[in-house]
Amino acid sequence: MSALTEAKAALTICEAWHRLSLPGSPGKSCRSPFRHDKSPSFSVYEDGQRWKDHATGEGGDVSDFVAAALKISLSDAARWLLEQTGHHTARHNWPKVKTSAPAMPKAPAKQEPLRLPKIDRGTIAELSQLQRLRGLKLFAGLQILTNRGQLGFCTLQDGSESPRCWIIYDSTRNASARRLDGKPWQSLPNQPKAKTLKGSLAAWPLGASRIGEAYTILFCEGTPDLLAAATFATFTLPEWEAVAMPGRMPIHREALKLFKGKTVFIFAHNDQPGLDAAREWQAQLTGAGAAVTALCSDTEGRDLNDVLNAGESISLT
Repeated sequence: MSALTEAKAALTICEAWHRLSLPGSPGKSCRSPFRHDKSPSFSVYEDGQRWKDHATGEGGDVSDFVAAALKISLSDAARWLLEQTGHHTARHNWPKVKTSAPAMPKAPAKQEPLRLPKIDRGTIAELSQLQRLRGLKLFAGLQILTNRGQLGFCTLQDGSESPRCWIIYDSTRNASARRLDGKPWQSLPNQPKAKTLKGSLAAWPLGASRIGEAYTILFCEGTPDLLAAATFATFTLPEWEAVAMPGRMPIHREALKLFKGKTVFIFAHNDQPGLDAAREWQAQLTGAGAAVTALCSDTEGRDLNDVLNAGESISLT
C-alpha cells in the first residue's frame, strides 16, 4: 500500500473538512462549504470517503475535496494529505481557504406554468397498443396508472403531424409525452422519444405528488419503466406508488421531502450512466430520510422493462 493510499484511508473528508476550518458540517445532505448554498445540495457519503456537489456535478475522494477547498492541484492535495497524516515532516505554507461571499439574491426567474393538453383515458385499443409497444404482458398496471391520474392519452402537434400520444404527468409540476406509434418527435432537435412539456419542472419525479401516506415507493428512470413498475407491482404489492425521473438529473429539492420515512426501491438501468444516476438518487433520498434499496438486472444494458420482458425474477426482500 502506498503512502498516499494510507493517507487517504487515515483521513476522511469529514476530518479534512474540520482541519481546513470549512464552514458548516459534513453530512449526507448538507450545504456546500465551497460556495453560497441556499439549500443543501452537497453530500459526504461512503463513511466519509466520497463527496458530491449535486449542483455543480463535482465530486470525488478526499484528495479531490482538498484540491477543491484550497484551489490547488491534485499533486499538491496529495502532499497536504501526506503532511497531515505524518508521512511528510516538512510543512508547506498552504493557502488559506477562501469561501465565497454569499451571493446577492437574484429575483427568481418567472416559471411559466405547465399547461396540460386535453387528456383523456384512452380507449381499450389504445391501452392494448401501448401494452404491445412496451412489450408488457398485461395492461392492468396501465389501467391503474390511468385511474390514478398519472397516465393519459392526448393528441399533440409534431410538425405537420398530429399523432396520438401517451403522457405521464404529475399535477401541474411535470409532464412527459411519447408518441403512441413509437416514433421519435420529428419537430424536436435530435428527435428524442420523450418530450417534456413546456412549463414542466424537469427535475420533479413524475408521480411524487401522489406519494402521500404510501409506504412503498418504486422509483424508476424514464416513463417506460414507470409502466413496467406498475405492471410488476399490480400483482406483487398490496400498496404502492410509482414515480419516474424523466432524465438523469438530481431530484428537485422540494420533492425530496415527500420521500421522508418511505421505503424506496430504485430500479436502475444497468449501464454506467444509469448506475451513476441511481447512486446519486440513492444518496439524495437517503439524506432526505428514506430507506433506499437500489436494484438492477444482472445483464448489462437492461432496464426494468427489459427485465420483465426477459422473465427475470425481482425480489424486494
